[in-house]
Parts: sequence; structure tokens; C-alpha cells
Amino acid sequence: MSPDGEWVVVMPVKGTSGSKSRLLGGLADSDLDEGQRAELALALALDAVDAARASLSVVRVVVVTSDEVSERFEALGALVRRDPGTGLNAAFTRGIRAAMELNPGRPVAAMMTDLAAVRPRDVTAALDLAAQHALGMLTDKDGTGTTFISALSPRDLTPRFGLGSARRHREAGHVELDLARGDRMRHDIDTADDLTAARELGLGPRARAVLGG
Repeated sequence: MSPDGEWVVVMPVKGTSGSKSRLLGGLADSDLDEGQRAELALALALDAVDAARASLSVVRVVVVTSDEVSERFEALGALVRRDPGTGLNAAFTRGIRAAMELNPGRPVAAMMTDLAAVRPRDVTAALDLAAQHALGMLTDKDGTGTTFISALSPRDLTPRFGLGSARRHREAGHVELDLARGDRMRHDIDTADDLTAARELGLGPRARAVLGG
């Protein structure tokens, strides 16, 4: 994290026993068994958190997760808060509240952790664009989901993730940031084909290790 950074980034991560149920199901037709898929879900999250932490625009990363994996994220330099266990939006909300308490006055972004090919410069580019809007957002590669939302005033940041979230975030006033549809910040993992495309873009080091390079 840069001492010159402005943004606090909130990222929720399920524990290994429930990691990324959509990923586990979506990759059922891949050559990965269930244990490898769970390992991959955690590896993707660690890589994404590390990318956010290293962004020049970020002063703090808040990870909301379970006790079983909290030390892995603390070792990266993230601040960890316990997942309330009542869904993705509740986890985001807990992280946003922690961000407001610990870094009052800082803008806040909420970012998904299955962005398999994301790099620090990608996070920086998104945050630089987000700084131009009171409320910002990025849709996923399909245009219906959301991978990232932001607010210059975090009190205005209400997460509405889930099926059809792009429409709900737009209706709440979020402006779509001007990043190409193929940008790494939009490339989440739902299927085996998504994973193949992410490998072509370049996975993070932990995900590559799980997949054997």
C-alpha cells in the first residue's frame, strides 16, 4: 500500500469450506476436483487482495472473511474483519463501516475477489476513473453483474451485488467507468471457459501454483 494512496478497498472472502460456491459449481466441467476448486477460489482471492494492496491509489485494504483464513490475508498487510455470515452484501457493508471508522474521509471502493488476472495497475486505473464520479461501477464481462463499485463519500456506498446487480447499481446512481469490456477488472470467473480466458490474460502467482503453472 502506498502512503500517498487515497482509497480504501473492501474485499469479502468466504472461508475455504464455502469458498466461491459459484466458482465451485461453474468449474464442475473442468478437470479440477472440488478440493482444487476450493484451493483455487482462495488463491484467486489472495492474488486479488495482493493486487489491490499494491495499487498506488490504495491506502488500505479491508478483507471481510472467516477466522479460518484470516491470517493468510493479514500476512499480506490487509486489515481483516470477521464475516457476519449473512451474505455478500452484508460482508461488504461490514467492511465499508470499518473503512469509515479507520480512515474517515477517504473514498471507498468495494471489489470482488474472483478477478483472476487483475494487476495493481488495473486497480489503479479503475480508481483513477472512480475519482471523477460521486458513485462509480464496473460491470462484469457479461454486462449484467458487477465487479466493483465506488463512492467518494462512503456513506453513500450501498452494495447491491447478486444476480442482475448491474441494473440495481445503475438505478442507485452509479456511473459506469470507462474501461473496456475486456479489461482485467471486469474478468470474473464463473465457468471453465472464463478460467481459460483468464489464464491467457495471465493469472496471479498463487492461482498459477494451484493449476500447476
